[in-house]
Amino acid sequence: MADQVKHVAIPIVDAQSSRVVGGFCASLDAVTEAELAALQRLRELRAAADTVKARLSAVSDPTERAVLRQQLVALRQEAGQWREAREQATREKHIALGHASPPIQTPHDSCDP
Repeated sequence: MADQVKHVAIPIVDAQSSRVVGGFCASLDAVTEAELAALQRLRELRAAADTVKARLSAVSDPTERAVLRQQLVALRQEAGQWREAREQATREKHIALGHASPPIQTPHDSCDP
């Protein structure tokens, strides 16, 4: 996926008349390796969950159904961790690109009189 770059045409709009007066092309390839890794793992987890769901619908044994449900719970938990990792990687990228400011951390005891 890293070698596939998506190009988009971005219009330039005149502020006075709201007319499109030109445009330029931009590539949307600013995805970090950490984001790509998280997205890939999320795809793998979704495929695994689909497989478990298909097996769950085909199985009637209560014990096996319980095991499959536990597998789904584990997959959902891992997916949640990978979603958080992707969001963190995106925040870090935005900070590095200057689109966001790093969080300001102040000690809580500084508010004491």
